[in-house]
Amino acid sequence: MEIDRIEKLHSIGYGLKDAKVTINHDIKFNVAGLKVNGTQGEVLNLPQWIGKILSQNKLATMDTPDMITELKQALSKEKMVGEYQMSTLDPHFYIKLKESMKNLNRDDFNHVESIMLELFRMRRGKLVKLADSTKLNSELYNKLTVEENIFFKTIHDNSKEFEKQIRGDLNEQSSN
Repeated sequence: MEIDRIEKLHSIGYGLKDAKVTINHDIKFNVAGLKVNGTQGEVLNLPQWIGKILSQNKLATMDTPDMITELKQALSKEKMVGEYQMSTLDPHFYIKLKESMKNLNRDDFNHVESIMLELFRMRRGKLVKLADSTKLNSELYNKLTVEENIFFKTIHDNSKEFEKQIRGDLNEQSSN
């Protein structure tokens, strides 16, 4: 499956996860069987997509993680773990980061994008080395984002197929 399709699927799943939402005005609605009642100042756990709609309409404030701080911390950790180790990222790290970057002005966006690309390139290089030499195990799987897991599997499979093509019939001939 292609990364963009998997990412879209996980974005939908992420949108269904609960988020803390502080109600700005008394609200009461029932949409498709989903009932929400809230009074001003109340904090509710609502699906992300509802929190986003309420926030966009100034009816509530959604408690969102500071992804720029998380990005800087992730880059720092990645540098510290060394060349052949991966630090742990939330499976939806890039999905959340891209979502938060949509609200940045051009200068801030460019700065955050450059940090993201530095992290991405560092992790990509490590993933290529690891995927060429080892199978994906549960420990590594739990450290990677959804996109990185697909990338790892693609590199691993392509590497094995390339090796098979280069070796050709050598295994059959050596047994004669």
